[in-house]
Amino acid sequence: MMTGWTLKRVAFYLGWALLLTAFAAGAAEALVKAVPGRGLHLVSAHDLWYTAWPGNLVVTQIRVERLSPELWSGVIRPLLALPAWLLTGLPGGLLAWFCRPKRPLTADEVQDLQEREDSMFLYDELAEQAMQDGYGDGDDMAPTHETQHFLDEAGLTYAESEDDFDINTDNMPPPGGGR
Repeated sequence: MMTGWTLKRVAFYLGWALLLTAFAAGAAEALVKAVPGRGLHLVSAHDLWYTAWPGNLVVTQIRVERLSPELWSGVIRPLLALPAWLLTGLPGGLLAWFCRPKRPLTADEVQDLQEREDSMFLYDELAEQAMQDGYGDGDDMAPTHETQHFLDEAGLTYAESEDDFDINTDNMPPPGGGR
């Protein structure tokens, strides 16, 4: 008899297998889209199955209809109208998420988690302390342009052309050492 832990682990791995199948089904849609006359739209699981294994689909349909014709036409056929990646990806994602193993944290992991949480809130604590100390009036790192008018009056900014610079480039060595 399977225990709850083992059954949950099997469901978890089944979920991952379904997710891998969903990724493969998404990639396999290229097979169906390569068929002439198909546009760029979602490909149903039925079309994908028929393109990849047409004989298998027909045999499966015959066997299911032999058991119950209503099962094929009322349940399976509408499900096969959905994309294959959705049919396997949704239950796979749900199984992998809800049946994931939850192990208890060790003392070192709890301490590490607490240190990370404390470091996340350190900035907030420091900012609050700075506000209480009177340093929160503005952004002290923001650039100020208080002295700009002195530079403008002296004509030291906004050169219109190279003639506005007082640099004699005739006696300068060429870039790269001037050999």
